[in-house]
Amino acid sequence: MNAPPPFRVLLSQDTILRRIRELAGQITQDLGPEPPCLVAVIEGARTFARHLQKHLPGTPPIHEIRASSYGDATVSSGKVQVVGGADIRPAGRTVLLLEDIVDTGRTIARLREHFLGHGARDCRVATLLTKPARRVVPVELHYVGFEIPDEFVLGFGMDLAGRYRELPEVVIYEAEVEAAHQAR
Repeated sequence: MNAPPPFRVLLSQDTILRRIRELAGQITQDLGPEPPCLVAVIEGARTFARHLQKHLPGTPPIHEIRASSYGDATVSSGKVQVVGGADIRPAGRTVLLLEDIVDTGRTIARLREHFLGHGARDCRVATLLTKPARRVVPVELHYVGFEIPDEFVLGFGMDLAGRYRELPEVVIYEAEVEAAHQAR
């Protein structure tokens, strides 16, 4: 496999994994012995979810849900549609939404509304990254790994058209770095 472009590393894998362990400790302390209903917003949150799950008591299963505001278009409609998740039974439970990055807040706001509307006792949000500079909808984030600047980031599950999701750290995407790397 070819080496990836030398993007600037924003968060090293060690830093990320250490913070995930800390978040798991906070979640366990806050929610007690009853395991929450873990719901990862896919695709990006799978890596975060798997690492977090390992540190939670009882290793609760991870359910997956997809939310989209694009449909067949290339520009967001601003209306988030929830897709899948028919196997998730939130009634009377605490749902813990797991997200890779929260920027505008639209997706998380819609998913919280969805699960509370389906009878969840509570719906909390754990996100690896938050980008408050892009927020257009106010949302409460209960567990935050890192606040980052308004940069396009990749790695640790986050991708660009399916590329770079496998990078073990969070990097800042720079098109010129990618182009120079591909040209050599």
